[in-house]
Amino acid sequence: MHKIAGYLIRYHRNKQAISQEGLCKGICVVSYLSKIEQGLVQPSTEIIKQLFQRLSLTYFDDPKQLREARSLLDSFFEKLDMRQQPQEEFQKLKKLEKSLLCSPLCVDVLLANAFMLSFEQFTESLKDNIKEYAKNLHSLKGIMNEQQLFLYYMFFGCLVYEVGKESIQSLKKAGMYQQSSHQQFHLGYQYYYLGKQSKAVECYGKAYYLASEEGNAPLMMEAALHLGNCYCMYQRDQELMYKYYHRCIKLAKVIGKEEIQAVVYYNIGSSFLSWGMLEEAKSYLERSVVYLNDNDDERVLYYQKLALVYCEMEADEKMKKALAQAKHEMHQQTSDLFRYMQIFVELHCEETTRYQKEYVEALEHICFKEDMISYGFRNFHIPYLICAYKKQRRYKEALQLKEEIDCKFS
Repeated sequence: MHKIAGYLIRYHRNKQAISQEGLCKGICVVSYLSKIEQGLVQPSTEIIKQLFQRLSLTYFDDPKQLREARSLLDSFFEKLDMRQQPQEEFQKLKKLEKSLLCSPLCVDVLLANAFMLSFEQFTESLKDNIKEYAKNLHSLKGIMNEQQLFLYYMFFGCLVYEVGKESIQSLKKAGMYQQSSHQQFHLGYQYYYLGKQSKAVECYGKAYYLASEEGNAPLMMEAALHLGNCYCMYQRDQELMYKYYHRCIKLAKVIGKEEIQAVVYYNIGSSFLSWGMLEEAKSYLERSVVYLNDNDDERVLYYQKLALVYCEMEADEKMKKALAQAKHEMHQQTSDLFRYMQIFVELHCEETTRYQKEYVEALEHICFKEDMISYGFRNFHIPYLICAYKKQRRYKEALQLKEEIDCKFS
């Protein structure tokens, strides 16, 4: 208790920008406060209370209320594991937050607050909040148990760092404290976005196995979906693509998430389109829109792909309808990535504008200038860019791009 109390004193003292001298004056000497904050001594309950009072706080250690809060926190993290939104638990915890931040459950409450940020729309303000939680959690790292350290590194790997080496290192550190389906799933996600398909497949496969051991059907479904995504890159992997997408749909029906079929059929249809199998692409993409959610921000993508299919099949009226629907799905919050995709599709569907400057610029933005684009998107659009480079007699760039992609996906 005293070690946790010491770290909490340091945490709140730093938060309030109070010096050690200012806090301990008349209570104890500075060197003794320093030892308290480091958890090196066991001060009396009276000294702890006086230091908390100086911070205008009360150390909260009521056994009954702490048990109730612990139960809420356990339920919160269990729902996160099951890919559910723990809003009810979080709202109850928020009502107790002021007391709990001065209690032995301080770390768990900060972790819960930090993970709730994953449900918010990404903005610069959210980025600042993530940094603030990262700073606060780092200051309490010394009193974390193994479960808390696992969550700490998961938070850094999933939210603090962007896709890349630091995220992978953090997620691997999380795996040192606990081998879980979530840790392997997010590691696979990192490798997938970096284009390291074999490592992504390995991690998603482990995530699927661990999720089955844990009885976590929602994560099994997502792991199967992402394994399908990895295998839909090349026509040679068509059988494996079907295998994992079929598992995904089967699990989705069991847990009542049948809307995932929209994503599965969209991905299969997009793959067939990239392989030039237009009838199959048309069939799957038309099936995908049946399962679309009215408030799905990615609806625009489905109609963009349909427009490309109808364009290649020279079904002009259907192409125009799909283009119009894609444009209709655009709104103020539509990402720049989707806007550039719309520019590309509209220009591609009109032969007179295909391969012109704006067409190439849109494709270059999609393929090179988006930090968080998945390799699925990039892999789909790169053949169009290679073709455009050749049309503009930029043969060297076309060859370099083809060699780079062949190397990445080999």
